[in-house]
Amino acid sequence: MEHIRLTVTLRPGRGTLARLAATLNHHQVLDFAYTAAPVDATASTGASASGVTAAPARVTTAVIRVPRAHAPRAQQKLRRLVDVLDVALDPAPSGATAATPDGHTPSAGAPPH
Repeated sequence: MEHIRLTVTLRPGRGTLARLAATLNHHQVLDFAYTAAPVDATASTGASASGVTAAPARVTTAVIRVPRAHAPRAQQKLRRLVDVLDVALDPAPSGATAATPDGHTPSAGAPPH
């Protein structure tokens, strides 16, 4: 079965993971990896023109592997979520699993790296 990897960039917030799961509920999801980046206080964007310091931007990434037939519809549904910043389609190599952006495949119960 051919499959596609969807890489979703999100703004994390309360209920983001639940909304993502509910959106994909009617699609055959083969693999799912969710990586939440820790807040980095040194990554703030600095002072704006008004003199107010902006909060650091947090970005979360989800990598989802679905059958090729489900990919266009899943992509459309994901793009409608308020938390989603971008959805990229990548052909997944045969035998691949959903991996985090740094290439590591998370194991069950493993702490985020």
